[in-house]
Amino acid sequence: RDSASRGSTGPSQRDAARTGANGRSTNESRPAGRPHVPLAFGYGIVAALASLVVLMVPVFAAWTLDAQSTSSWNDTLGVAIDLWALAHRGHVVVDGITVVFSPLLLTLGCVLAACFGARAAFPDERLRAADLRAIMLAYVGGYVVAAQVLGIVAGLGHSHIHWWSLIVGPALVAALGVAWTAWHERKHSPELAALDEVVVEATPLLLRRSLSAGLRGAGLFAALSLLLLVVLIAWHAPRVWAVQQALAPGVVGGCLLVLAQVMALPNLLAHMAGWTTGAPFEAGDVSIGHSGMTPGTLPMVPVLGALPDHVGPWAWAALAVPIGVGVFIGWASGRALTRFASLRAKLTVAASAAAVTTVAMWLLWWFSTASVSRGLLEYAGPSWQAWLVAPLLLVLPALATAAARHWRSSHQT
Repeated sequence: RDSASRGSTGPSQRDAARTGANGRSTNESRPAGRPHVPLAFGYGIVAALASLVVLMVPVFAAWTLDAQSTSSWNDTLGVAIDLWALAHRGHVVVDGITVVFSPLLLTLGCVLAACFGARAAFPDERLRAADLRAIMLAYVGGYVVAAQVLGIVAGLGHSHIHWWSLIVGPALVAALGVAWTAWHERKHSPELAALDEVVVEATPLLLRRSLSAGLRGAGLFAALSLLLLVVLIAWHAPRVWAVQQALAPGVVGGCLLVLAQVMALPNLLAHMAGWTTGAPFEAGDVSIGHSGMTPGTLPMVPVLGALPDHVGPWAWAALAVPIGVGVFIGWASGRALTRFASLRAKLTVAASAAAVTTVAMWLLWWFSTASVSRGLLEYAGPSWQAWLVAPLLLVLPALATAAARHWRSSHQT
């Protein structure tokens, strides 16, 4: 009986054998994630509404503090929804005028709200890859559905939002929230680590090697463009202040005007990045190139006073920014591989990294451009030439740098 008892295991022993040191079941059969899909859909709706509630705070505060305001509370709510739609690249129509303008800092705030919602949408258990994908799609779908409902509510007031313009923008914001949450917390959450594994398995190896270099290249491009933008604003600060004083917006209006311009600073950064490619910057009838400019009338926006009066041959030196970024990408992508990797592999990683940077800049330019169907700003942003020239200025230096680094490493003794 003793030998038989030693050779047998009870139910508790069998359960312990199937349980790892961390208390999680090591059985290959994982729980089904279908019940979590409706919950993720609801979290997508909550994330969209949460960002709207945060945006309503300054809007209603300004409505309350401004003694000259004659609008009602439901009109003020419509303004908040319009601003939320603009942050998601929505097309807002007011009195027959279509406005498209996404203050990127406001858009970033919506992405952060989507991050918190995405973290709550994933359950504290490891699921199958198909279930994780279903939860991601449900979360993005809930966010888009909330955007459509908000567009309908806004249509009950004085404005109208095109429903088709609230599909791509909200979907991108929600997807960025999911991606950032999965990447940032993958080391602390086994559930999100499983989500990271799903993405990694679906991504080619060379593209995974180039992703870090491409994102760092985009960050360097943005940092250098920000430096040029700060120098430009500081150089023309007296003119910017003169426009601010000429508007005489009052205390509440002045604070809102400054806040709106701060929210739009990343847009100006993106426009500066486009201008460094050699393409003109266009703002209505005004076009600022590198060999000359077309003058015109601009609206009374203080930060537009930082635009230069003229350009000279020095402007072509701005091409050093994207070329330098391409060189950095080629150098950084070489570190993703061993020195014994083939030249073809290194060139492929360098080209893929430059493509990642290019796509990131395209996305930034698409979100940052503005337009008003009637008025002095029918279009504000980089010229279409920037979209074509930027890949060349990034890919060619990256390939040249990767090839030079390979030749140097292969000839070292």
